[in-house]
Amino acid sequence: MEAAAETAAEAGLRDSAGEVLKAVKRGLVREYLTDVSVRSGQPLEGLIERYRHFTHRLDGSITLIPGAREALEELRRGGAVHFVYTHRGDSSGPILERLGIRDCFREIVTSGRPFRPKPSGDGVRYLTEKYGLDPERTWYVGDRTLDVMCAKDAGVKAILYLPKDSCVSPTGREDLIVRDLREIGQRTELNGNTEK
Repeated sequence: MEAAAETAAEAGLRDSAGEVLKAVKRGLVREYLTDVSVRSGQPLEGLIERYRHFTHRLDGSITLIPGAREALEELRRGGAVHFVYTHRGDSSGPILERLGIRDCFREIVTSGRPFRPKPSGDGVRYLTEKYGLDPERTWYVGDRTLDVMCAKDAGVKAILYLPKDSCVSPTGREDLIVRDLREIGQRTELNGNTEK
């Protein structure tokens, strides 16, 4: 959100933090940057490049969502295997390493792979096929509408992380909504299943 806001500000727009957050949580950052391009007259590709610059500069400020480590560890003890599917690039692994959770994930699928972007479930389908995962027992966790759409496109179950202060609204297609990630680790029906 900060990187998108800085990109818009550099293009001469003063969108509020709330406006930027709603835009990037409800859709793709690219859609927000396309809107910035239209409103500012700046070329989209240049805005995307500046966004990437700001994003990488902010990598060190990324922190874990409260309860994330506990949920990952509890589910892993129950037999779950975890994967990451992200639009981020090669910085994903080092960020997870710095956060102390890299070893929780069998594979990290990033934007460096040739998959269509979310909401396409191509990256998730790749993981289910490669690892022989049963879609009926595979859960995808995300905090955006886009994540729910991605899970459903891939034919897996969707968990929407929706903390009380979220600007995201349920889609009605979620299989489960949680307000605290620790709830996921406490759900016995998720043991032995996959997790984003």
